[in-house]
Amino acid sequence: MDQSKLITLNVTLNDIKPSIWRRIRISSHATLLDLHYVIQIAFGWTNSHLFMFKLGSMEFVHSPDWEEDAFRFQSAELASLGDFIPKLFPKGSDFTYVYDFGDNWIHEILIEEIVDSPKKALSAVCLDGSRACPPEDVGSIPGYYQLLESLQDPDSDGYIDDLAWLGYVYDPEAIDIDSANRFIVDYFEASCLNEDTAWTRNLPVYNKRMDFIDRWTDKPEHADYALAVAFRCDVVTLLTYLRNHKVRGTKATGNFPRKHIRGIVEDFVTPPVLDQRFGDKVYELRSEDEVLDLLFVHKFSNMVGLIVGGENSVWRVTHLGDLFLDRPPLEQVWFLTKSWFYQFHWDNCYPFDDVFLNDHLFTFQRSLLKVLLDYPIGRPIEIDKVLVDFEERFPGWLTVYRRKDMFAFKSRQYFLSIVVEPFEKLGLFEVVKKESGLLEGHYDFSHIIMTDYGKTILGCFR
Repeated sequence: MDQSKLITLNVTLNDIKPSIWRRIRISSHATLLDLHYVIQIAFGWTNSHLFMFKLGSMEFVHSPDWEEDAFRFQSAELASLGDFIPKLFPKGSDFTYVYDFGDNWIHEILIEEIVDSPKKALSAVCLDGSRACPPEDVGSIPGYYQLLESLQDPDSDGYIDDLAWLGYVYDPEAIDIDSANRFIVDYFEASCLNEDTAWTRNLPVYNKRMDFIDRWTDKPEHADYALAVAFRCDVVTLLTYLRNHKVRGTKATGNFPRKHIRGIVEDFVTPPVLDQRFGDKVYELRSEDEVLDLLFVHKFSNMVGLIVGGENSVWRVTHLGDLFLDRPPLEQVWFLTKSWFYQFHWDNCYPFDDVFLNDHLFTFQRSLLKVLLDYPIGRPIEIDKVLVDFEERFPGWLTVYRRKDMFAFKSRQYFLSIVVEPFEKLGLFEVVKKESGLLEGHYDFSHIIMTDYGKTILGCFR
C-alpha cells in the first residue's frame, strides 16, 4: 500500500467577491465521496442536491443518487484521493467540484500541499476560511447578489420577503470553523461503525444550526408550553445520560443494556412500567424492545443525528446533540418537530408488515395535516372520526393485507394512531386515552384535542 499522505486543498467558490473559500486538510485514504461531505460541512451547504467532481476528463458522482444515469460517470464512493494525488494531480494543480446543477455552484479546488502521514486513519480538518456559503436555492449568483442587496435595507419589502423565505437571519460573513470540525469528526466516526448496523450511521453532515430557529421561535408566548413538552424533556434526559455514562449497545441489536434502561427512564416525565405483573407473578424487563417510550426516543434521536452508536459500539452524543442541549426549550421543540416532519420516516413507527402506503410518505404527511388543521381548537375529536375524515378526503391511502371489513378498518385505525402518537409526544395536541386491557400501563387513543399551540406550529408545515 502506498504511503499515507495528508493533502491540503484550497476550495474556492467561483465568481463571487469577496471570496468564499475553505482550506481543508484531508487523508489520502478518503474517497471523493468523503471529500464531498467535508466540503458540505465546511461551507455550510445542506447536502440537498446532486454533485459532481471533475478531474481532467473524468467525472465522479455518488452513483445511487443518479440511478439509471449512473453508468455515465465514475463512482465517487470508490475513488480514493490517493488514486489521483499526486500521481495525476501534483501540488499546484486543480480540479472542480460542482454542487446543485440548478444554481450551479462551481468550486475550484487547488492542491496546496502534500505531506507524508504516519497514520492511515480517515480524517479531515478545516484549517481556515472566509464567509458563509449562499443559502440553498437562492437562484445562483444573481439571486445571491440580489439577496445581499435586500439585506442592506431592513425596512424594504425585499428584506421582509427574503426573511420570510429563508426562515432565519442570514449573515454572509458568518463562519464557525470549530463547529464545522466537530461535525467532520462526527462524520468520520460514524463511517467507521458497523456497515450492517440497523441504526443510522449517516449523520446529518451539514450545518443544521439553522434548524433551531424560525419565525415561530420568535414568539415568546409559547416558551412556557415548550418547556413542559414531555418528549423534549425525555430527549434531553437521554442525551444528558449518554453524556455522563459510557453506554455500549448490545452485541445483537445495539439496544441499551438493562441497567442503563432503568437509569434513563427513571428520569422520564412519565417513567414507563418496566416489569409486568400478571396476578401474583412479576415478569422483569428483558430488553429495550419492551420499553416502547424509550425505544422511540432512542430511534428518533439517532435518526435525526443527535446520537450515534450501534451494535457493540458506545452510544455518544454528537456535536448536533451538544448544540441541541445548549438551545432554549422553544428552539429544541422546533428542531424536534421539524425533524419529525422532514427527517423521520413515520412508517417506522408501525411495527407490522400488513399495510402499505399507496402514496409517497410526504404526500401522506401533508394530507394528514390538512385533515388535522380543519379541526377546531379545544374540542375532543374521536380517533375513529379522524380516520373516517381521512378516508373520505383521501380514499385508498392505505392497502391492508390479509384483513377485511372491520379488521381492515381497525388496522387503518391502529396505523393512524401509531403515526399520530408522536404528535402528542411533541405537544402538538392533547389526547384522551383509555386502558387497552392488554398490559399494565398500556393505553389506546380515544380522542384528540387540538390546542392553540399545536395549531400554530402545525400550520408551519402545511
